[in-house]
Amino acid sequence: MPTASDLHKERVEIAVNIWGEILNGSVSTRRELVELLREAYEAGRIEPIRGKTKIDIYDKELATVFLVGKHGLGLDEELEKVRDLFVVEYAANMVLERVMKGEDPRKATEEVFEKVDENIVFRILRLAMTAVALGFMPEDEFLKVLLAFEKSFPEYAPNFLGFKRFFIAYKLAESIAKGEVRDRIEKEALKHAMCLRLSSEKAAPPDWLIREIAVKVLKVPEHKVNDALSLARKSARHLRRKIAE
Repeated sequence: MPTASDLHKERVEIAVNIWGEILNGSVSTRRELVELLREAYEAGRIEPIRGKTKIDIYDKELATVFLVGKHGLGLDEELEKVRDLFVVEYAANMVLERVMKGEDPRKATEEVFEKVDENIVFRILRLAMTAVALGFMPEDEFLKVLLAFEKSFPEYAPNFLGFKRFFIAYKLAESIAKGEVRDRIEKEALKHAMCLRLSSEKAAPPDWLIREIAVKVLKVPEHKVNDALSLARKSARHLRRKIAE
């Protein structure tokens, strides 16, 4: 059964190669870095980690390159030297470290970024979620961070609902890819459990979003995804028996 990191092997390999370009001095601006990442992904037919939106998606995907450098390659000293390339991610990581030590998210964000807006808040959370996806952060730690931010920024309540929906959809897609979810009953059970963990029944994602992430981002064969999202005959009979009881 593949691990979370196995699902992103090609993504990580590209990030490692990009770090080679960074360290040999071939990249001097963030814009060049974004373009390098876009070209590499398109050549490898890889989609950024995303939900339905593609706005600034390759700039956001620099979170992957940053995390692979910091946690995968241990390039802390090198990151310090090229922090201008990762200005958003570097600052977001500083906020996350402070929040994980118990500091108020609003206070930490204001002090590090010197301002607070919707984009900054969710770029921080995207970095944390990407760390979970790549196996660099425990899911339980991420959920604590997410709920702390939600409590600290009530004005972004609708955005948090959408972000939770995206995260749950990603986790369901990941579970399908790993073979942990094989039919609709298992999918619905996990979806319900995730909603409870996030204290939000309204965050249940639609099947089309789960399918989009599974097929496009995680490259799960479409027939496997369809099996997990559809009521197989055996599952349907089981469901009818449960209803009859």
